[in-house]
Amino acid sequence: MSEGTDVDMADANGTVTVCGLLVGSGRPVHITIHHGKIESITRGGGFGRTDYGSHSSIIGPALFDIQVNGGNGINLQGPKTKPEDVLELTRFLATWGVSKWVPTLTSNTFKNMEHGCRVIAEALQHKEVARAVPGIHLEGPFLSPTEGPRGAHAKRHLRKPSLRDFDTLNKASGGNVLYTTVAPELPRAIPFIEGLVKRGVTVALGHHNATADDIARAADAGARLCTHLGNGLATEIDRHQNPLWPQLADDRLAAALIADLHHLPPPLLKTMVRIKGPENVILTSDAVRIAGLKPGTYPHHSGVKGMMVELLPSGRVNLSGTNLLSGSGLMLLHDVLNATRETDMTLEQAFKSASDIPAEVLGVKADFGTIRPGAVANLIVFDLDQSHPQWKPVIRAAFVNGMQTA
Repeated sequence: MSEGTDVDMADANGTVTVCGLLVGSGRPVHITIHHGKIESITRGGGFGRTDYGSHSSIIGPALFDIQVNGGNGINLQGPKTKPEDVLELTRFLATWGVSKWVPTLTSNTFKNMEHGCRVIAEALQHKEVARAVPGIHLEGPFLSPTEGPRGAHAKRHLRKPSLRDFDTLNKASGGNVLYTTVAPELPRAIPFIEGLVKRGVTVALGHHNATADDIARAADAGARLCTHLGNGLATEIDRHQNPLWPQLADDRLAAALIADLHHLPPPLLKTMVRIKGPENVILTSDAVRIAGLKPGTYPHHSGVKGMMVELLPSGRVNLSGTNLLSGSGLMLLHDVLNATRETDMTLEQAFKSASDIPAEVLGVKADFGTIRPGAVANLIVFDLDQSHPQWKPVIRAAFVNGMQTA
């Protein structure tokens, strides 16, 4: 694949200055960035010239999105995905302040999933992608085939847990599978989970109809988190005996939550955060190919012929003709702001749930939130559109690995 051209805007401009309220302190600061590194931070008012931001802007650390299916018209699913698509998506996410992200491959034909793994492995040869992508998430094919729990995953593509099948996909990825979502009630799921853990792969529970005993056994075997908890469930469940409560109650399982306010309504989101505690919550976008595009009807991101999805003005993505969610049309920064507004999370806690906490759970080495003199610039400067009912963020500038991306 072509190496492309790395354009370091901070270097091109020499010195860049940004101004805003620093997340965690709430105080206005003036940050000078020189050749991609933070040169100085001045607190208080009277800053003089500023290139980006104002005293009412917000400055936060770069983000880590652990579940991205696509975005800005780029699809990671199906046979047409190219290594260049992964690089382009990396650059698009960086304009939203996402410095690290995990490409998610959803249930598809086994041939297409192998292709996706090979494509990402090839893309990882590019230095920009290698810095941003710590590995792949397999959201399938080891999921429940039952209507409801399987969600928008096509039943014909689902398989029983098999280390042989996993090893085939992982080999195609160059050994780069970071985590895998599993339905723990499936036959041989527990030894499968144990085998993944021995291979150094993090296990998430999702798209399942497991009992409390199944979930406890999965956690005993080494499962570490829950993929988009509260979704991938039957529409109607027993009020007491259902898969949701045991996952919320087990402190060994971190909860990945899609805080777009469509996957989880605000009261449920708030309750889940209270139960798990912000330190055990991971915010993720679950963005799909049409995230960032105009509202309308588009072909489904799985590539299944004839299957369509609809992107609504609110950012909600439905399978056409249904109310069934099929990923999200919003970016991770939206989720951070939604969680801050609708739950007890502070803005600082919400940013950590979209950076430090997922890195810790997935064993990814990264330094988020180090906004200090001498550090490489990894930050977002944004305003809040007060006329928008959901605190719409307006990006003023973004820096990822010292490069100005927006």
